[in-house]
Amino acid sequence: MAQASNSVSPADIAQCSRAYGLPASLIAAIVATESSGVRGAVRAEPGYRYMWDVAKKAPFRKLTDEELHAAAPPDGFPAIEDESVATEWWGQRMSWGPMQVMGAVARELGFRRPFGALCDAYIGLQWGCQHLLSLKTRFLSGYGWEGVVAAYNAGSPRRGDDGKWVNQDYVDTVRKHGGFKALQGDR
Repeated sequence: MAQASNSVSPADIAQCSRAYGLPASLIAAIVATESSGVRGAVRAEPGYRYMWDVAKKAPFRKLTDEELHAAAPPDGFPAIEDESVATEWWGQRMSWGPMQVMGAVARELGFRRPFGALCDAYIGLQWGCQHLLSLKTRFLSGYGWEGVVAAYNAGSPRRGDDGKWVNQDYVDTVRKHGGFKALQGDR
């Protein structure tokens, strides 16, 4: 059966998996969880707090509550060349493409193209895998793959008072899509 043109192909997932040394089953499960495989998926997340200063190549200062809820960017918020400040502001506060990478995270990782490029299946997978690889490097030894997946969705692996991940539903959904299967030795 032919792959729908708006969907991520298993071949692209396999290629990114090899390129970044990540399990294809985990990437496919994150794609299924985040975008249902739709390469052009985009979601506005206006309450997103973590912004990236593209001029200083560092986190943008902490936003005030007023700034966080404002439609316009705060004074001094920079944009990449050929991008308006308003587009940069909103683009960083949106999740993009098949792995729903936050615009601010993509900028932090070095992405300097217009945000819409993240909706290209392979480009979106590349930046999502780069982010997942950075989380694996930071958190795998201390939290395992579940912690890495929790961090992919929540920024860091955090547990509640009950011992469950603060985003346990997300981790469970990735598991339901087979994300941890190969990691447990199941084939």
